[in-house]
Amino acid sequence: RTVRRRYSTDDSEGIQTQENHRNRTEVCAPRDQGGFRYYHKTIATAFIGIGSNIQPETNVAACKTLLLKHWPAIKFSSLYSSAPREYENQGQFCNAVAALETEESPEEVVQVLREIEAVLKKSPPFKFGPRTIDLDLLLYGDSIIPSKKEWMRNYKLPATSYKLMVPHPRMHERRFVLEPLCELIDPRALHPTRKKPWNVLLESTNDQECVRVQETR
Repeated sequence: RTVRRRYSTDDSEGIQTQENHRNRTEVCAPRDQGGFRYYHKTIATAFIGIGSNIQPETNVAACKTLLLKHWPAIKFSSLYSSAPREYENQGQFCNAVAALETEESPEEVVQVLREIEAVLKKSPPFKFGPRTIDLDLLLYGDSIIPSKKEWMRNYKLPATSYKLMVPHPRMHERRFVLEPLCELIDPRALHPTRKKPWNVLLESTNDQECVRVQETR
């Protein structure tokens, strides 16, 4: 999609007022050729983590339907069964990963995920407790949010002041994320901050319980 903006007579830099202009590349025409600046939205590949341990198969299926409504070309991994981690006294989880191409910003993608969680009534009784659905933005291209320096400083902390961290700060430690992710991404590609291949990170989690229960359809 191309957004066309005309220069104003008093704006020597052109119009760049939209919040997400950082996700667009620019093609500029000289003023003597009409003075237009074209914004070509950058298409990024985003990966989403999906999890549920309350009526998990029903809720994951409903989640997929809602994701497809917003991103019709979205692709899903196989479905996996995994043991709960941070709080172990609860039911098994069903997990999957989805991949999509989007012109939306990371914040816009997360907003869609939060709306889907609300529709499916995500309301864990406590942190890391049982949930109908859990959706996380794992990766957004090779973007590092908020910055590599801040990511490295904060990713091990139990809580930060940042509303969004990409890559997801714990994804490289979780087999229930890495197993399905490696179905959809080049497993030899490097984690944007850890700089290790995904298949090597996956091997380091082999002691974690995670079993494929349903092939991709």
